[in-house]
Amino acid sequence: MSPELLEIITPPLAILTFGGLFLIGMKIRYSHIQRTRLGGAAHQDVERLTAAVDTLQDQLRVMRDEILHLNERVEFTERLLERPRAAATDSDALPGQRD
Repeated sequence: MSPELLEIITPPLAILTFGGLFLIGMKIRYSHIQRTRLGGAAHQDVERLTAAVDTLQDQLRVMRDEILHLNERVEFTERLLERPRAAATDSDALPGQRD
């Protein structure tokens, strides 16, 4: 082959080669996007994580309610313990309790 012929063929051949590689890459990317949108592994992972977060939020809500209930019980017990025993009368005594 003559050098003049290589100078003429090389630029279009390089453009076609890189263009083809670009198009193949775009096709691979597009198919990945479609697979992800149509319920691929990434979509299933998002749904699984969303369900786990919802479960944790429900458990946290239950624990908050239990802590509030326990706090009320502690405050009631503290009020009972703060009452002076000397001021307690027979009517304040618990049933079955004797002085």
